[in-house]
Amino acid sequence: MKAGARVLYLLRPDESRPPDSLLRAAGGVHLLRAGSPPDEPARDYGPHLVCIHGPYDHDARLALDEVAALELPALCFGNPETESLYPHVSEQIAVEDLRTILELLKRIATMNLLAATECRAEDADECRGRVLEEMITLLEHLLTLRISDYADRASRVLEASLWIGGHLCLPPHELKDLSRAARLREIGKLGLPDRLLFARRRDRTPVEQQAYDHYPAMGARVLRELPPLRATAAIVEYQLENFDGSGPAGLMAHQIPLGSRILRVAGAFTQMLGADGSARAVRDVIAVLDGGRGSLYDPLLVKLVENFLHVFSREIAGKETRRVRISDLEEGMVLAEDIWSRTGMKIIPARTRITIHLLRLLGHYPLDPALEAVQIFA
Repeated sequence: MKAGARVLYLLRPDESRPPDSLLRAAGGVHLLRAGSPPDEPARDYGPHLVCIHGPYDHDARLALDEVAALELPALCFGNPETESLYPHVSEQIAVEDLRTILELLKRIATMNLLAATECRAEDADECRGRVLEEMITLLEHLLTLRISDYADRASRVLEASLWIGGHLCLPPHELKDLSRAARLREIGKLGLPDRLLFARRRDRTPVEQQAYDHYPAMGARVLRELPPLRATAAIVEYQLENFDGSGPAGLMAHQIPLGSRILRVAGAFTQMLGADGSARAVRDVIAVLDGGRGSLYDPLLVKLVENFLHVFSREIAGKETRRVRISDLEEGMVLAEDIWSRTGMKIIPARTRITIHLLRLLGHYPLDPALEAVQIFA
């Protein structure tokens, strides 16, 4: 094998071989069908980077997600679509220029490998996790320096997002990705000029507002440079999508990643509530959220965030609550939040004491299948 960067190339359905310039510039190329998880030959090959032919669309994202466990830098080969923010190289790039780019990505992969090697005295996964957490904290500090109220807002979004994720009983790795996305959801705003970042929405022109709304994609581009944050990047990228498909990328309903739908409603309520957490403000926010249910926001998630607002409002402040699976509810337990049907109808209101009759009702009523837990008074 000749010296140089070893590339894992993801073949799209209409491809039979990589571009000739890549074959000439790379130290070696191993082929894997796009959308397939990395097999043993791919791992044994020891690639330095992953490459896929453009455009960098939804299918390309899914293909890269399949090999994210390899934790390799990625490059999209071919001419990008208009306004694409993912790193591309042109099909017309000179072989020497391409070789230079591949060598830079190889160095990034080598640095990651050295960091893991240095961590062998302790648990490598624990070490990489600690380094990643330090980097996330650094990015949070940068956001706080640029946006004065970022920390308070991010804290509320994080709390509400984890509340929703807990009620959906998301597995730990998905909760971790959601948590990171909530903390870094505004990272793309670091690339906005002051005149866009600090202007009120009504003071921006339509063109300026369109540029402002591009910040999630800008943030996703930054996060994708770190392989462990690729799932987080997907959540961040689609956080402004509307449930009815009228958002920037045109995704609708369950085409939008669940984490993005959660950030959409959690971020909206945080922005509307502001610093005022009074009961009246809560009622006003709930009214606005209800107005966007099914159009802007996932209907179930609206109800969950409304429950969150009720539970943490001043009405029941100081009373302890805990979360249990709906299947584990028992006679005598008292609900701290409402339970809703899949159509958005309230089945059992908060403060209701569970009875045998209600347990039977819950066993037969069409609850939203995503809803798996509920908050009760401890």
